[in-house]
Amino acid sequence: MRLKAPGKIPRLTLHGARLGLNLVAGGLFIEACHRFPSLSGIESRHLNDYATFNYWVKDLVTSMNTRLSIKGAPIMEHGLFVSNHISWLDTIILNHAKPLSFIARHDLVEWPFIGTFTQRMASVYINRSNKFHAYRSLPRIEERLNEGRSVSVFPESTTSDGRSVLPFYPMFYEAAVRCGLPVQPVAIRYFDASGKPSIDPAFIGEDSFVETLERIFLMDKVYAELTFLEPLDSRIHDRKALCRLSRERIVECVEGFMRE
Repeated sequence: MRLKAPGKIPRLTLHGARLGLNLVAGGLFIEACHRFPSLSGIESRHLNDYATFNYWVKDLVTSMNTRLSIKGAPIMEHGLFVSNHISWLDTIILNHAKPLSFIARHDLVEWPFIGTFTQRMASVYINRSNKFHAYRSLPRIEERLNEGRSVSVFPESTTSDGRSVLPFYPMFYEAAVRCGLPVQPVAIRYFDASGKPSIDPAFIGEDSFVETLERIFLMDKVYAELTFLEPLDSRIHDRKALCRLSRERIVECVEGFMRE
């Protein structure tokens, strides 16, 4: 077992305690909503409808040792949001910027903390290794969109270290086409305190949730940036065109910065 450097232990303990308090507070609120449905109205609402929950998500970003900046603006109406994918932290900062439902990998529901978070966001869980299962999830995505909910999709279907953008897959864009709703590309980037791109928040390769969390806590501060790009009209573009155009805009934002 590798021992951590003595200087790291206080930092990990402090951030861990801060996150623990946040999770306890959020857990109590969520439990109260479901334990007393007649008072909370949770059976006809989503957690994102509650101001208290939105404040908790905002505090969760802080508890994750993260400072978020937003460029551009999310569309006011509901629609499909597509972005590059770097870390499980992506879902938290995206939901802070815009209340969303997520398309999540099927085994995420079993993860500590993140599983509960995505479950309460009315996420659609998909086995991405099974193309037929993924295709059968389209009606559930459409259902969320037709409810007036915005849905977030990671078209890369996996994570990268954030220095480049992997190929996008067009399947889930079909839900926006069928519903006639806009598609807004969102570029995600992470920086360190000096303003240099950081791969520490990335969840890639053989990383575990705990290992990624530890790297996040050991940074002086994680600087996350969301750039909301010009939305695309699904009434005039098919899913393949939406996929190509949204990726091009995200690549220009992410990789253009890397070349500077």
